[in-house]
Amino acid sequence: MKRFIITLGLLVSVVMVRSQENQINQDPAAEQILDRVALKTKSMKSMQTDFELVIEDRKEKTKKSSTGTLLIMQDKYKITSEGSIVYFNGKTMWTYQSVNNEVTITEPGIQSDDFMSNPSMFFASYKLDFKYRYLRETTVNGSRCHEIDLFPKNLNQPYSRIKVFIGVKSDLPEIISSVGKDGVDYTIYLKNLLFDREISDATFTFDPTKFKKVEIVDMRGIE
Repeated sequence: MKRFIITLGLLVSVVMVRSQENQINQDPAAEQILDRVALKTKSMKSMQTDFELVIEDRKEKTKKSSTGTLLIMQDKYKITSEGSIVYFNGKTMWTYQSVNNEVTITEPGIQSDDFMSNPSMFFASYKLDFKYRYLRETTVNGSRCHEIDLFPKNLNQPYSRIKVFIGVKSDLPEIISSVGKDGVDYTIYLKNLLFDREISDATFTFDPTKFKKVEIVDMRGIE
């Protein structure tokens, strides 16, 4: 589940644009595009998208896929996938697993070097957390996209590179892929994007009354 959330953390919008550090050896072509993505996502009231997640194990030569939906509103999000639901209200995260009817509560924080604990911060933190390079304009599934590689400055991350395909016309991410150091790659395909829907704040908070006899594991304050 953690790696699943990590991958989905690459999808999404901006809560605020954080202060920029001195950029050395950064690709200005990539920066201009990523800035447009940040500006556009920041202006959205909300975002909803269906996704397909493909997990490929290069060592075992296996591949599997799953589908789900993602809701974003400012710094809040909800991820619904096969067998699990993740709620985040800007501070607290609830991870519900249907197989054992259990929800785990955590407070992941918003540290810049751990941006994937909070998907809504990705395009706000890329200037602090990554070096980036523009590769080319290409066609993916019939859509013209900018292909950009991002390399984490924090070398302790579980991935060596993030690849994003951003629509030329939309200035929005369409495919995001992480290259894992363990030989496992995660790729997300975004579909059916909807913007500026009215969404209640309660959508992003777990309600135990809707899950009969759910077991609650509260990990807040435990290091």
